[in-house]
Amino acid sequence: MLQIATGKLFSNAVGRENRLRGMLYTNAIFAREESIDTAAGCLLPSSSYSIRPHVLIYEFLERMEGEGEAAGVLVSSTVDPYLQDFSVVVSFALNCTCTPDVDLARRLTSGGRGLATRVAPKELVRRFFDQEYWCRPEDNAFLSDFTNRLIGLPRSTFLGVMRALRTYVNGMHRIADDLELAYTLLVASVESLAQDFDGHESDWDSFDERKRKAVDEALSAADEVTAQRVREALLSVEHVALGRRFREFAIAHTTPAYFRESSGGDGLRLARSDLAEVLGLAYQSRSKYVHQLRRLPDMVTMGHGYAETALDGRSTHLTLQGLARLMRSIIIEFVMRQAPVDREPYDYHLERSGIMQMQLAPQYWVGRAEGDITKAGRDKLEGFLQQLASCLLKQPGAVITDMREVLTKVAELAATIKKPLRLPYLALHFLFNWHVSENDSAATSPALKALIESELGEPGSESLIAHNLSGQTIDWPWRYIGGPWMAIYGVERPRAACDSREFSRQESSLIWLKGTAWLVTWMLVGRWWRWRSKTILDMRACWRSREIFKT
Repeated sequence: MLQIATGKLFSNAVGRENRLRGMLYTNAIFAREESIDTAAGCLLPSSSYSIRPHVLIYEFLERMEGEGEAAGVLVSSTVDPYLQDFSVVVSFALNCTCTPDVDLARRLTSGGRGLATRVAPKELVRRFFDQEYWCRPEDNAFLSDFTNRLIGLPRSTFLGVMRALRTYVNGMHRIADDLELAYTLLVASVESLAQDFDGHESDWDSFDERKRKAVDEALSAADEVTAQRVREALLSVEHVALGRRFREFAIAHTTPAYFRESSGGDGLRLARSDLAEVLGLAYQSRSKYVHQLRRLPDMVTMGHGYAETALDGRSTHLTLQGLARLMRSIIIEFVMRQAPVDREPYDYHLERSGIMQMQLAPQYWVGRAEGDITKAGRDKLEGFLQQLASCLLKQPGAVITDMREVLTKVAELAATIKKPLRLPYLALHFLFNWHVSENDSAATSPALKALIESELGEPGSESLIAHNLSGQTIDWPWRYIGGPWMAIYGVERPRAACDSREFSRQESSLIWLKGTAWLVTWMLVGRWWRWRSKTILDMRACWRSREIFKT
């Protein structure tokens, strides 16, 4: 939001300017006569030093792109989203607590121990959680310079850096209640930059050694062309060498000056010779927590007078103080190395605060046939099924859209499009004609009818829906329907009974119909149902739907 409000991304002239103000609460204290001007606004200190936490006034000019005056034109985003973003920038740049939430600021700077930690956060990390910190002129200058460089970044880089800043600041906040989560978030703040901006191109040597040897052995009998295609396919879907990329990115953005600067603490300092080792162990700690909820070594979390490293056996680990300082330095270095961009016309509208994109209800789009709709078959089938499910559940106002224009257009192309794109339209054509009167049905040529009978007779998700919603018995082998059939009935019935079709068509059709209506609704809302021939669905939850019992 900060970058949008400057007008840097506008394609049109500025149409409106709003002067907004808000309050931030912090442990950073500025001299009364000082104000900090940045590209994202101005910070003014409170006139009283007795208020704790200290109050800062954030004032800035919000520029809105000229779009005229009409329904849907945003007049202002209000001050709240800008306060959230700018507080993150201030907190990161000044290494202090800064937030629009006064209760959070009080809790973080109270000096008390966290609910699940053995020490107060201010004993693990210097300055960030102190009750007060008097800012020096160089701090103010750095905040202004860092903010200006941040706003000047290209949009894609700016978004990536803001994600990293939020993750870093959230990680610092978590030191007050969950040290392992805090450690993980601090590592993740730089890892996200590494994955987005390190320019890494995966090669086969980057692949996990254990997996690489197994694949190479399996491909030993294949020709070189086939083997190379398999390796390239694996590289395209695997996250390769994430730990190594994190280490290399961090090392590349750690300058020699970092090791000469004073950290202001006692105890072990980080040496350049230890950098690769501690980064590797930090990434391992992050992975162990994410996948196994493993605790950090006690030597890392007990507090060492702000030492940057701690020895656990023969291994050197970064403490929270060391990790926080190192990750912050890496992010700063990354930002400072980027070339600024003065203007960058960009479609930012969906990135504004409070704006979200949602799919329209099916009646607004499912029956439209404009443009190339060959790839829209699954979406149109799902939209139609959503309408059909509402009708089967007898919901008020339920209707089915006239699909004849779409089906007529697709009928002309059915023989030429690929089968995966054709199947949803065949199911849609069949179901539409099944559920509407003969006068309202779409024309079906003999060739199209033969195609429907042939391809919808094969096992598949479209075929399963078409059979169930038309009340037809499925003549597939047990391995395709046995599991779902037994699960729908909610009892363990013998396989032989299902194979012999012990149940009447009326009974099975009724249960399948109700279950399908329930499933269709959930499928369209969550897009979670992707049935395939070897997948067994547990549909016993269907019995919990009150709407099903009403039908």
